[in-house]
Amino acid sequence: MNHNPVFTIIVPVYNVEDYLDKCVQSLINQTYPDLEILLVDDGSPDGCPALCDRYAGADERIRVIHKKNGGLSDARNVGIEAAAGEYVLFVDSDDYLTLDACEKLLPYTHIQCDVLIGDGVTEGAYRSMSHGNTRECCTGEAYLKIALRRGRMPLAAVLYIYRREFLLEKGLRFKFGITHEDVQFTPRAILPAERVVETGVCFYRYVIREGSITTGRDMRKNGRDLHETCVELQGIFAQVEDAELKRLLLDCLVTNELSLFQDGRLYQYGRQYIHKSFVFRNARLPKTRMKALLYCISPRLYWHINHLSKRRNNR
Repeated sequence: MNHNPVFTIIVPVYNVEDYLDKCVQSLINQTYPDLEILLVDDGSPDGCPALCDRYAGADERIRVIHKKNGGLSDARNVGIEAAAGEYVLFVDSDDYLTLDACEKLLPYTHIQCDVLIGDGVTEGAYRSMSHGNTRECCTGEAYLKIALRRGRMPLAAVLYIYRREFLLEKGLRFKFGITHEDVQFTPRAILPAERVVETGVCFYRYVIREGSITTGRDMRKNGRDLHETCVELQGIFAQVEDAELKRLLLDCLVTNELSLFQDGRLYQYGRQYIHKSFVFRNARLPKTRMKALLYCISPRLYWHINHLSKRRNNR
């Protein structure tokens, strides 16, 4: 490739031999062809390294980086450093894009935003991946305030398209070695942005499969990592000058903490997975404060009441 393309699509690859082809085919067959595809082989133990090399041999837009296993965050960071495109997209190797994704996103690259925001749909189980907050171009802080007010703030990194120079200038990288790296990265990346726009383009297809990180049964590491992330973000959010935005951001941390506590049944693993002080101190909105109060009275009771409520609502 003799010029810098508009888009670089970064695909971390690890142990997805049965899924990789569908992902790559959705990239090489994009209706807008001026793009770079970076396949970052994260020391995959299966046939993925050879598959990546085969794809690169057949399409000059594909570059392969073979590296020692370091996890999803590390692979994405390697991709950011190597990218040549003006804008960077992240695609997980067991997911795929609509074939017109880049074509539909292209017009929004002309307004030179730091962050473009799109939507996605899930396959295999329901998970909200839509925004629908505003179509106005605004600062990152203004956008976060709007999105958090409306409760529509999916944090999945794959829904956000970043201007590469913005990531480099701000030193924005994914944190090494943790789960829930998107929760740690996405708000940090949006906060300093000067221009953010929701495109309304639904371009991402997220495949939920058994055995993936998010469907594992034992979520103790998830619980430890997420709490560490929430404490880290609490320190960052405390520096936000806008009082309403600070309140919304801190409240969102509590929502994330309680959500994982519920999904992972973390009450069963002991006190180290229960964080009453953090939850009560940072719950700011009335509904969240009510949840926090019940959680602080009895985490086990909170889990069972919430579980019964969800079952009733799903009937």
